Amino acid sequence: MKQQIKYAVGALACLVLAAQAYAGDFVIIVNKDNANEVNQDLAAKAYRGEAKTWAAGGSINALALPEDNGVRAAFDKEVLGKAPSQTKAMWAALMFSGKAAPPKVVDSEADMVKAVAENKNAIGYVSAKAAGASVKIVK
Repeated sequence: MKQQIKYAVGALACLVLAAQAYAGDFVIIVNKDNANEVNQDLAAKAYRGEAKTWAAGGSINALALPEDNGVRAAFDKEVLGKAPSQTKAMWAALMFSGKAAPPKVVDSEADMVKAVAENKNAIGYVSAKAAGASVKIVK
């Protein structure tokens, strides 16, 4: 019994470390035809509801991964300085006050890449390995 618990704890530790390593590996993506200058600061403003339009025109269409996604956690922490639950609370307050609508949540990284590739005004984030050639990486 002790040996089984030892293996279970070891396996769990490996999974946690793998998830943490994977989670920090993200890139910000935009549509290939997006000619705007996009950097992490602009992305932060878009995901905080502070930037709503692109400099060249058009509404910024920010997309997000689900709250329990490791890439989302890394993005929220590094770009917004918040945990996903804090980001959710921030958006609830912005919605309640009528200041901004939250990013649309997509189900997966593949859905994120597809949505950004199909929308010139979209911005999103995925793991570096998920980005692919159909989108432009800006970070």
